[in-house]
Amino acid sequence: MTARGRVTLGVLIDSLGPEVVKPLALPHGRRPLAGAPVIYDPEEPMTGLDGAVLLATGRPSAETLSRAGESGVAVVVVKPGTCDLDALAAAARAAGTALLAAPPELSWGQLYTLIDALLAVVAPAEDPGGARAGDLFALANEVAIKVGGAVAIEDLSMRVLAYSTVEGQRIDELRKEGILGRRVPEHPTNAEEYATVLRADSAIWSYEPREYYPRLAIAIRAHGEVLGTIWAVQADEPLAADAAVALADAAAAAAPHLARINLAADEARRRRDECLGWLLRGVGAVDELATSFGLSAGEPLTVVSLGPATGSADAFAASHAADLLRTTYLAYRIRAATGVVDGRAHAVVAAEACTPLLRRITADTLARVGERLGGGWRAGIGRTAPSAAALPASARQAAEALRALCGPFADEPVGTHEELSAALFLADLEAALRSKRSLRGEPLALIAAHDARHGTAFVHSLAAWVGAHYDVPRAAELLSVHPNTLRYRLRRIGELVPLDAPDTRLVLALQLRLNGATNRDG
Repeated sequence: MTARGRVTLGVLIDSLGPEVVKPLALPHGRRPLAGAPVIYDPEEPMTGLDGAVLLATGRPSAETLSRAGESGVAVVVVKPGTCDLDALAAAARAAGTALLAAPPELSWGQLYTLIDALLAVVAPAEDPGGARAGDLFALANEVAIKVGGAVAIEDLSMRVLAYSTVEGQRIDELRKEGILGRRVPEHPTNAEEYATVLRADSAIWSYEPREYYPRLAIAIRAHGEVLGTIWAVQADEPLAADAAVALADAAAAAAPHLARINLAADEARRRRDECLGWLLRGVGAVDELATSFGLSAGEPLTVVSLGPATGSADAFAASHAADLLRTTYLAYRIRAATGVVDGRAHAVVAAEACTPLLRRITADTLARVGERLGGGWRAGIGRTAPSAAALPASARQAAEALRALCGPFADEPVGTHEELSAALFLADLEAALRSKRSLRGEPLALIAAHDARHGTAFVHSLAAWVGAHYDVPRAAELLSVHPNTLRYRLRRIGELVPLDAPDTRLVLALQLRLNGATNRDG
């Protein structure tokens, strides 16, 4: 059914389900093997696509199918409304390439993620002993038929490893979002509900969140260790009377598979993160390390560093962010090495730091991380290194850029080290002056003291003037006063400090900025 990173078309179609893909042409039936998904722009050359699942954006033509067949593409996926499906089906049969249709509302990125995750679960075809690994998708379908409700199998991180696709079985929006996002959506009741399931010795009912269908759930265990969960949805009709027994049998069948997946994933992740750390620090044979990640040692490389805007990320959050980076970059055919180093998600990308596409898809990834893990996330981009040997400098710059983005002097979620130079200067200056009286001392202290004694608002007016780049009419508008009123206030301030002196203006501007006064509304 599977072989070295590929699955048969039958497994691909059945696992994704009829709501995700529908066959339009299968010239060689369901047995051919399909491998990695590729989001394809029709203007790009078709090279290195042997066995690929080609996600054809734009308006694919019969010529696209013909070229796909010549390039060894296993299957092409199109969307209705962008092309003549009958003509494409005929072209697919002539080219010997399978053709599937995906719903228009499903983004190419979501479909890529679904196929990528499917390969990660199903494609390791053999266990260390040589026996074929159990197919979790087939197991989910088998259990769904027995219990009479849609089934999902999850790991301890609430990632959806497999789900049933039995025709006619209804699911709710919670399950749909979990399938498309490959992870259960965040909900205030999650922690308590999952903890209850994991503590139970047998299948139990879960009725939270109340706005969705109830679920019968059971923990998957091996030698007393909890590995994951199985959930069966009860829609309009009650589940089978022996549903709890069926789930218990399924949990026993799934346990060895989850144990293998967890062991292999943990070891592979640990090794990958370790090698990425060496590459970022310039330790060891960096040229060989770069090559092992699919990068060329002598090509320009850029480091991207991700982290939450406040606090630090836990191990799962950092790992999940790194996985999303990898998936997103691969979806756009951008070569990258991703992983977790020093508790933070990193990527070494074969692209220039100034590339608009790199910035855009990194920002998209941040949004997805925030949706799944909560909180605001930031991404710092280092300056492009000319080769793998120069990556440590780019890594330091990415970390500095991330620090600036998480501080008070930058407002964007993504930024390069070059464009954040001013924010970094201010952050370093604020850190140096934080414990010194000069940060809030004179000349600003003289004006603040006058406000305190006489009830004036000179500091506020000064902040508006500085924030408006010394434009009196603009600052007056922000303060909702007449320009002459502001000019009078500035003259009064000039009696307290030498406001016309360039150095005084510079120091006042810095004191106001570092104290956050210029961020207030006028």
